[in-house]
Amino acid sequence: MIDEILDKLDCSYTRRVLEEMIKINSVVGREGELALYLKEELEAIGLECELHDVEPDRPNIYGRMMGESPGRRLNFNGHTDTVPIVEGWDMDPFTPIVQEGKMYGLGSCDMKGGIACTLNMLRAVSNSGHTMQGELSFSGVIDEEAYGKGAKAMLETDFAGVDAIVLAEPYPGDETKPIPLGITGKILYDIKVKGKAAHGFRPQLGINAVEDAGKILANLDKLEFMDHPDFGTGNYSTLKIEGGYEIYSVIVPASCRFEVNRLIVPGETVQSAIDDMRRLVESLELDSEVEVGIKPPRYEAYVMSKDEEIIGVFDPIYREVMGKAPCYEYAYGITDANIFAGEGGIPCLHLGPQRGGAHQKNEYVHLDWLPPVSEMFTRIAVEFLKG
Repeated sequence: MIDEILDKLDCSYTRRVLEEMIKINSVVGREGELALYLKEELEAIGLECELHDVEPDRPNIYGRMMGESPGRRLNFNGHTDTVPIVEGWDMDPFTPIVQEGKMYGLGSCDMKGGIACTLNMLRAVSNSGHTMQGELSFSGVIDEEAYGKGAKAMLETDFAGVDAIVLAEPYPGDETKPIPLGITGKILYDIKVKGKAAHGFRPQLGINAVEDAGKILANLDKLEFMDHPDFGTGNYSTLKIEGGYEIYSVIVPASCRFEVNRLIVPGETVQSAIDDMRRLVESLELDSEVEVGIKPPRYEAYVMSKDEEIIGVFDPIYREVMGKAPCYEYAYGITDANIFAGEGGIPCLHLGPQRGGAHQKNEYVHLDWLPPVSEMFTRIAVEFLKG
């Protein structure tokens, strides 16, 4: 049975749809055209499709392939947005070019290569006439590179009830990018410090908000980070500070605000991190009034067991196809799995072609990774939905 389905995989098809997707500008905020392309491609394969408008001209695209009887539900996911073009490209980011076994183009590895492998898998399953139990589906969501609006919107649909999600992100499962068994969460502190203006020659008459903000920043190492047995501790990084005059004037600044990124590990929550910052501020006994808030984006951390069903299906398939055991890690970073698993409780597997220059100039995907990823996707879908 599986060999008949694998025979329907077509590497030329994978390459063609990848080239066509690279030609479509889907920089975050402009995902509409790619969603329409995917809808047309999925319908040609035989899936029932729908567009889910998250924002005007920014739809998620969903496609379903129903089995002959009820059963598990498995979703293959990809985000349709890419990061904006960075400086320094040696070629047109929207013209796919192949050199030395690599296809260059914006989004080629993050993550149109993985989406192309998913389409190849769905096409093979459909063309083989294989009957499964349950539901095999695809989701293409917007805004992963920004605030995760597409994934959050997806959790408001019946896809919140799927049994597992395979994210076709560029995680090849080798030493370059192991398979995450969990990912840190994050918050973005938005700290506002309110002092009192005074003449700069008589600072004792005022309360310097910039200096008090500096005292907080100088003591961020006193934040209480939980030590997780797998992840270790989270971290922080000050990203922005603003305060003082806009037009030169000798005035004690009455306000200042700054932003601090903080990664959190399982066991820590957004609220516990807020409470931690408030304790730190209170301990400094500042004269300024300090408001501790957060701003988007925010993500919950999550962790999975190797005993999770989707991992149990994946592991022997990877060993068979790749000829070695997959590498696993507890990862620092953010993907839409922080929403699907961290908020929705859905087990997630990251798997996709080896990356090259994601979020950098001259992004590329290794073409020799497309066939094995397509094969692994196919074997995972068949095994997970066999009942």
